[in-house]
Amino acid sequence: MQKETQPDGMVRPLHPEEYLFDFLLDDGSISLSFWRVLWEKPLFFRNDLFVDFHYQQLLEEYLHGKIIIPRAGGTSSVQQIAELAALQHLAQGLKDQPSLPEVKQYLPPQDGLASKAQEIQSFCHNQVDAMQSLSPKDAKIRFIEFLRNLPLFGSNTFLVQKVSQHGCPSPCLVCLNKEGVLFLHPKTQEQVFNIALEKIQSMRTIRPKKEGKIPAIEIHFGNAGKPQNILLHLKEAKELCHMLALTIEELTQPSLTTSDCAQSAPLEKPATKGKIQQKDTRSLTSLPLNGSHLAAQKNRWTQSLE
Repeated sequence: MQKETQPDGMVRPLHPEEYLFDFLLDDGSISLSFWRVLWEKPLFFRNDLFVDFHYQQLLEEYLHGKIIIPRAGGTSSVQQIAELAALQHLAQGLKDQPSLPEVKQYLPPQDGLASKAQEIQSFCHNQVDAMQSLSPKDAKIRFIEFLRNLPLFGSNTFLVQKVSQHGCPSPCLVCLNKEGVLFLHPKTQEQVFNIALEKIQSMRTIRPKKEGKIPAIEIHFGNAGKPQNILLHLKEAKELCHMLALTIEELTQPSLTTSDCAQSAPLEKPATKGKIQQKDTRSLTSLPLNGSHLAAQKNRWTQSLE
């Protein structure tokens, strides 16, 4: 799956029907990266490129707190973190014991880990000694396998600043996966609410009313005749919306070929060329799950762009 980063910093996946070169502008303001978004197909470690690709993606997600490590508490949690640190060290072809500054670089941004760095380093040294026979490729594979066995592996995780749903903490972790939209407590990782993918009726992004405020995404779910709604405030509202649209499109509505997104703010006339760029200028953000409804929505978008 390709992901593109726009000049405003927004990241979104490209859908299968979208033309790649409609996104790559001559001024270089949009960057393109290859990223695995859905993890339904099995992993096969047949060649070095496959291993390196998945290792680098998972490593970046892990070190940026996008992969949730269960808070088992006590020694077991420290040992897990230490093993992952040792595998990162060995994946670079290093056989010596990692220093404390190196160990700190191998840690995810998780509360309380910094105070346990020396304890993690001690366990890490033991792990490095025990795994001296691993080649860099084997260390990368073991790192991938370790993360693949985590309960929420394959989720796309966002830190939401505010959630309108009663009982959801603010901030709140929101995970998108095949089971739906999961709302987790950021410290305990306890699930406090969830929305099944097939229950989602539509969604839209909402621009902040005042400068300096963060945007939001509104999700309508439940009974089609009288849906409920939930409002999520986060900086990456557009990215979350696109990612959720893609997840629904691929996992519950494979016959649908697009996921148009409508924004609540009035549409302004685009000043840039290309239909994809025009759609991006307006912020794509609405996903009706009914096929005929989606087609009608797409026609309205097409007419407004012409």
